[in-house]
Amino acid sequence: MDPTTTAGRLRGHATTKPVPPATAGQVPPVSPGPLLGDTIPGSPQRWWFWVTFVLAWGSTGLAQGIASVAAPQLLKSWNPDTATGDLSMILTVGGLAILVTTPIFGRLSDRSMSRLGLRRPWLLYGALFALAGYLVLGIAGNVAVLAIGMVLTQIGFGAVAMAQHSLFADQIRRRIRAIMSAVTGAASAVGVLIGVWVTGRIAPLGQFAIFVGPGAVAVLASISLFFTLRDRHRTSRPGPIDWHTLLSTFWLSPRRYPDFAWAWLCRFFMTASIVTVTSYLYLTISQRFRLDLAEDITAVQTTATAVFTVLNLTAALVFGVISDRSGKRKLCVVAGASFSAIGLLVAVSSPSITVFLIGIGMVGAGQGAYIAADVALMTECLPSTEEAGKDLGIVALAYLLPGILVPVAGFFLTRIGSPTGQNFVALYIAAFVMAVFAAVAVTRVKSVP
Repeated sequence: MDPTTTAGRLRGHATTKPVPPATAGQVPPVSPGPLLGDTIPGSPQRWWFWVTFVLAWGSTGLAQGIASVAAPQLLKSWNPDTATGDLSMILTVGGLAILVTTPIFGRLSDRSMSRLGLRRPWLLYGALFALAGYLVLGIAGNVAVLAIGMVLTQIGFGAVAMAQHSLFADQIRRRIRAIMSAVTGAASAVGVLIGVWVTGRIAPLGQFAIFVGPGAVAVLASISLFFTLRDRHRTSRPGPIDWHTLLSTFWLSPRRYPDFAWAWLCRFFMTASIVTVTSYLYLTISQRFRLDLAEDITAVQTTATAVFTVLNLTAALVFGVISDRSGKRKLCVVAGASFSAIGLLVAVSSPSITVFLIGIGMVGAGQGAYIAADVALMTECLPSTEEAGKDLGIVALAYLLPGILVPVAGFFLTRIGSPTGQNFVALYIAAFVMAVFAAVAVTRVKSVP
């Protein structure tokens, strides 16, 4: 008997089988258990899938790069005195929106009966939703409308990110999971760099150009994966969703799955550490180095992002190979979190731009070593493949929650001894503490070496 069918009956879920976009295909049966073996529920992919998979990850980085420059630059031009508070509010509202929607997207994706498959609809419609957000951002005339545009954009890319993470469970074999984690993380880092550079370069063209121009490129890169993915399709209708099922979308018992819980905490703290730096980088540079002209601030930010990206790429590829060949995921995560923590201290140790760039470079290298094993570690801690979209939606909370909590904490931390919110040293110290917590949390994972 086909073990996939058996698993579907035992778990009370409809079975799925991978098929090309147009026609169903036959694939070997797979176990619904944790992804510790080298089998996958997806079907073999053509070479252009791998190209667009990396491009799609780059698109999410590009979106982050755009937001990290365009939003604070616009807010600072509107009112320099309230820019930090306004940015915190916008980031918090956007974070709340994707916190609620992304796990639900994962649940619905697992249950999808669409002819397009389980993940492809979310790649397409998420990207189009993000495009609508960029159009709103391009014409926003006040903070409220800017917040609406940011929410639309983040929800759209939240759907895209959910699908991308689910593909690690659907399509990526264990023996290459770390190197693919490194490559996609590197693509995201390069996307951030391009977003920062392009947005800074076209700033003189005006608000519409800095949001819609690079935003449209990010959307097209995301949609490219829709056309190449040979997606999984559900072959029988799932049962109805009740309130218990819906609420369980946001929860996975830490008692029953302690390794998943510790891996989740590790990602939460590491993401919070990085978000603390990237969200306020533009304003940090402006305050610490007494820069007022947008082109001067963007020049330093672009250099910092370039240094971060180069060392991030190098460390990610090196540690990706180490992780896959040795199978030691935790070593890479601990090394990355620890080096990032040291870099954060270096970055705030001196008012010198050079020392600041050295520290940011160390943070980039640490982040690279971390991402080389992070997605692989999280995927191998999943309880099963049957609800990978839902479970990876819970994983997504680990990088969505910092988007809400960091701006709230940042609002108060930057006001320690500074009523106008200029104490960015306190932010970096908090980021250091969270990186240390991440290194400690991953050591508690037992099932993954």
